[in-house]
Amino acid sequence: TTPQPETPPTPGTALVQARAAALGLTLPDACMQGVIGNTDLLNHYTALLEQVSLPDLCEPAGEYTP
Repeated sequence: TTPQPETPPTPGTALVQARAAALGLTLPDACMQGVIGNTDLLNHYTALLEQVSLPDLCEPAGEYTP
């Protein structure tokens, strides 16, 4: 059989692989689509949070007790 050329990584794949490498993590190929999907979801939530205006008028929270 003739070896198939590797498919170039999608932008999401390349970004996840770069982040994993920077953290010293190895992501199995079987997990890659799930990690990319979760990354996209978290990016969506981040964009929503960045749209909320939080004025500097709020008092800080009191002492935290778990």
